[in-house]
Amino acid sequence: MVVVVRTREHVGEWLVALRADSRDEIFTEVARVIAGEAGIPEGVRGEWEPVTMRARDLATLLADWANELIGRGEVQGIAYDEVRDVAIAGNGELSFTADVRGRPVTQWRSALKAATYHGARLEPEGGQWVAELLFDV
Repeated sequence: MVVVVRTREHVGEWLVALRADSRDEIFTEVARVIAGEAGIPEGVRGEWEPVTMRARDLATLLADWANELIGRGEVQGIAYDEVRDVAIAGNGELSFTADVRGRPVTQWRSALKAATYHGARLEPEGGQWVAELLFDV
């Protein structure tokens, strides 16, 4: 498994660029990036929680995934850093399912407001998968 994450900060924005051997690894790494911004997790991992979404393309799906994790994490006070059973199906509209779990954080400290659709991408390139996601901070 090869996962490369690089970031570039700009006033009010944070670009995360990822490269991995598989599409599933991209989704897992986005969860880890978001969880890493949430705060210091404490305690035991919670139960696995299902996530189901639909989107028109892979880039939109990735942005929706990030926003789901930000919203769910902030409301529940959990840094979701584990992902399993990622499944993406469909031609045209895509369906997505996965399970996530994480650990509680005592204080949600993430500056991430939302992932934007502007410039979002997720596509195969040179035998790997590459993604870019721009976050409002």
